[in-house]
Amino acid sequence: MLYDNKIYDGKFDGVYVNYTKTIKNTVNKKKSTNKKEWFIDKIVNALFPAANTSKKSWGKKNDNKIEVKSNKNLEEQIKWFLKLPDDEYSDSKLTSELRSYLLKQDQEIDKANANIRQKITPSSFDIWINEVNVSGMYARTYYANSYPSVIDFLWTRWIVNLDGKYDSTWFIYPTEKATIASALKKRATQVKVEINDAMEKGRAVDKDIEIEYQDIDNILQKLATWEEKYFQTSFYTTLYSEETWREKKYNPDNNLDIFSKKFEQLMKTYAINVKRASFRMDEGFHSTTPVAIDDLWIYRSMLSTSLWGAFPFISNDLIQESWILYWINLHSSSLVIFDRFSPKMPNANSITLATSWAWKSFTTKLEVLRYLLLWTEVIIIDPENEYKWLVDKVWWTYVNVSVNSHQYINPFDLPPKLEDRDYAEWDLLRWKIMELIWLISVLVWWLTPVEESVLDTAIQQTYALKEIDFTSDPDGKTPPLMEDLLTVLEGTEWWNMLAIKLSKYVTWSFGNLFNNYTNIDLDNWLTVFSIRDIEDALKTPAMYNVLNYIWTKVRAHKKKRLLVVDEAWIMMKEEMAASFLFGLIKRARKYKLWVTTITQDVEDFLNSPYGKPIVSNAAVQILLKQSTASMKSMDKVFSLSEAEKNMLVSANVWEWLLFAWQQHVALKVLASPYETDFIST
Repeated sequence: MLYDNKIYDGKFDGVYVNYTKTIKNTVNKKKSTNKKEWFIDKIVNALFPAANTSKKSWGKKNDNKIEVKSNKNLEEQIKWFLKLPDDEYSDSKLTSELRSYLLKQDQEIDKANANIRQKITPSSFDIWINEVNVSGMYARTYYANSYPSVIDFLWTRWIVNLDGKYDSTWFIYPTEKATIASALKKRATQVKVEINDAMEKGRAVDKDIEIEYQDIDNILQKLATWEEKYFQTSFYTTLYSEETWREKKYNPDNNLDIFSKKFEQLMKTYAINVKRASFRMDEGFHSTTPVAIDDLWIYRSMLSTSLWGAFPFISNDLIQESWILYWINLHSSSLVIFDRFSPKMPNANSITLATSWAWKSFTTKLEVLRYLLLWTEVIIIDPENEYKWLVDKVWWTYVNVSVNSHQYINPFDLPPKLEDRDYAEWDLLRWKIMELIWLISVLVWWLTPVEESVLDTAIQQTYALKEIDFTSDPDGKTPPLMEDLLTVLEGTEWWNMLAIKLSKYVTWSFGNLFNNYTNIDLDNWLTVFSIRDIEDALKTPAMYNVLNYIWTKVRAHKKKRLLVVDEAWIMMKEEMAASFLFGLIKRARKYKLWVTTITQDVEDFLNSPYGKPIVSNAAVQILLKQSTASMKSMDKVFSLSEAEKNMLVSANVWEWLLFAWQQHVALKVLASPYETDFIST
């Protein structure tokens, strides 16, 4: 044991707990010395093997005269010394200046090693029969004693997802083919004799003996044809907890004895026999540290097929080498890090479904904040004014879309030309006329085929009044407004009814919303469009107008952007608006745009004609807490397991399921205090 963290000359100043142990090694190993080597010394020696080499007596007096004298400076002498082969080295070849330098370097290495020991040495290390206590943390090591003849493929995935703190280590030792073949032949002969003896005496042959003989014969055949290779493997697991039976307090969620029983039961389900490394817990603890030294040396035989059946350690984790942290895996407590815009993904869209008060907006804001750190341009449609606090913090653009606002988007703006296509003279105006017919159809709640034809002609005449037609170049020309279209419609009695329907968006209380020139731009890294202050009847056309403006800008200048459409169920109310949103999501990847769709009206969203297609076109799907009423619709779309259904119904705040690729991962949002303060409203 070590008390007060004192170290002298690499040794512990404390009480050493001695116990009797007998170890019989069956392989070639160096004979152990009488000197006890502590686990911390083993770690340091493993990390810094050069520091443990025998020191040359640089400072000792040498009776031999220096055979090689050098007139070179110290730097050149050092270069000569480094290039000198080991078999040609002699202390007599060193000059006094070089010997003094090497002695100084040796002392600095010793000092550095002492500092390393000081930093990594625990404050205490107590050893008992069945556990060790490392600075207040109890640890218990198990080793695999035997395996069944048949085992589940990739069975280690259940160990990786074990709920608790633990370390698992595999040691793999290749075995000579001739050696193992000789041993197997000898054992096959013994088993065959037992079988023949039982048959001669008329006794029933033990089935286990017959199976063993068949296994040995099968292995020998595969070894002879090089179908298999033979290995000796050691599998150790060290469990950690802050409590054990020695503690007076009892917490079932943080008790080493309870954790040990769970681990033993898990291994029994696979017929794997594990045992505690009793009386050898210090060697067991050291064998599972990341220094690749097997001190227990308890191994079992395994073929290459069995070995790769246990690797890799797969689990329901999502980890890539780059991009942002997507919070914590609830099962394995590992980090979830991946890139939504990875080429491996079919698209970069995501869908978030949750009930109210499930903190879906907080989760989205945290994702947005982390992407902003990577200089990703973000655009948000905010129906509840939840993102204003974030904009105020980062000092970027906030657009209040309402009838009383002084920030406008003119729906008659012509789209800029796309960078990667050729145009006919009439293309831009034709596209804009189609978009305006859609918008006006949403504003007046529907258009008959006759009204659509009339409106098409009226819009052409409206642009013609501004000298914009199918044969002219619109660059540099001022586009019309909604009031210009109203003037054209009112000029003919046949169109008067359509003019009456549109008049409230020009001269009445809603005049400012769709009847002003555009005075905003999407040049900042974060732009939020707030539609909270718009009347419910206008939310759908307002969102449509904003999305159309964003889509026009995105298509004109391709660069990586993230578009967040919060409360997307508002767009689902109108078929035209829902169709436009679906088309935008479906085509977004071509223009380097990611679309995050969020809704709390889960059942209505999924039952709409465009709800399921939007979900299908989202490569990333985020499910937060759900009501029991919506689970039937959710199950039809996502094919949830019973465990996933129970998890979604009983999920706590900030707990959710993430579906990406073919993986389903249960996550918990983890925000730093600074991030929480930064985005909380």
